[in-house]
Amino acid sequence: MDKLNQSEFLTERLEMSAEPTQALPRTLATTHKNEEAFRIGQSRILEMIAAGAPLSEILDSLVLLIEAQSPGMLCSVLLLSADGNHIRHGAAPGLPLEYVKAIDGAPIGPKNGSCGTAMYRGKPVVVTDIREDPLWEDYRDLAAASGLRSCWSTPILSGRGKVLGSFAMYYREPQTPTGEESRLTDVATHIAAIAIEQQAAREKLARTQAELAHAAQVTSMRELASSIGQELNQTLAAIVSNADKCLESLGESEPNPEQLRDALTSISNDARQTIEVVARIRTLAKNSPSQKVPLNLNELVTEVLSLIGHEAQTEHVNLQAELADDLPSVVGDRVQLQQVLLNLVLNGMDAMTGVEKRELALTVKTDQSDQGDVVVAVTDRGTGIKPHELDAVFKPFHTTKTANLGMGLAICRSIIEAHGGRLWAESNIGPGTTFKFTLPAGVKAA
Repeated sequence: MDKLNQSEFLTERLEMSAEPTQALPRTLATTHKNEEAFRIGQSRILEMIAAGAPLSEILDSLVLLIEAQSPGMLCSVLLLSADGNHIRHGAAPGLPLEYVKAIDGAPIGPKNGSCGTAMYRGKPVVVTDIREDPLWEDYRDLAAASGLRSCWSTPILSGRGKVLGSFAMYYREPQTPTGEESRLTDVATHIAAIAIEQQAAREKLARTQAELAHAAQVTSMRELASSIGQELNQTLAAIVSNADKCLESLGESEPNPEQLRDALTSISNDARQTIEVVARIRTLAKNSPSQKVPLNLNELVTEVLSLIGHEAQTEHVNLQAELADDLPSVVGDRVQLQQVLLNLVLNGMDAMTGVEKRELALTVKTDQSDQGDVVVAVTDRGTGIKPHELDAVFKPFHTTKTANLGMGLAICRSIIEAHGGRLWAESNIGPGTTFKFTLPAGVKAA
């Protein structure tokens, strides 16, 4: 059932459960007006869920909507911790802050107030008088200090019956639930379950995307390993050679200071180059949580082209960078965006494998669109992609390479979309293909 149908379903349940009344016409009109406002409130919250609003904002709005239906009632949504044993704060805008803090992290169990017990049992718990009920023995003083006298809690269940949390109603005097309050609880637990499950699904998707992105990084690094190994061997061999020259010079009766200075300078430069290459490899291969910070895309392009430079020379590919001046920064994860650039550059070089009788060139260009977005274009002069396959190359497992899963471009697109941008491919007027992606602009780069 999709989210809009969920809204219609909940509205229908409200209409079916409405009690017939013999009230005056004015009262009937007021009741109808209140019911209409309640339905609108539900729809608005479901729209927040569909739009991916933060869970805390959704649950706060839900609690406030339910509280508005009954004067004097205070509500809360509590979440079950990942280990399934503790209470986590969800929403309680009307409850005293001291009370909210005190129960956040408390254990669930057979005698842990209304909410902790409801989550433990997986069944509603109704306490009409907190002062007298044994379930509140350990929390009675806390409730008294907060002015709470009755509490009815209902577990929030997933579609498969798993306990996700609890929804509670409080009053400041002993009270027994009525049919109207039971109806409100039914609506609240249904909507809360939808919101909590969608949040969990989004978090799982983000973790999966991060894992796939890291797998793609490792795959790309394997492709670069041979070339980078050769580059490192060359710089290390140069360091050893210059060090030997220094030793030979020092063994002479009159060492030549200029020769020593030149050799030591070469050692220093080669060592720095080696350190930079290793640092870039470690950054790309690092499996760390996504961290979005302001980034200069011109700097990222320069770093990636530097990393791939030796392999480009080996393959006789002329790397070119056309970087826009005064380019705005973007907000993103450095490692993930490096991975996208690296993947597109490697693909462009692969597309030129076996091409003869024309210059092999790959250009990375940065610019700003008329809409203000930052645009990056990677253009190769390879064999090109057939027009009907320009979008298909982004589908998972679509590949034209042997020993390749075809996940690279699919992951690149998911990374760019997660950053609020778009990635696509275009056929060149001449030979080859251009891959472009946009990202929302931040502030002007320093």
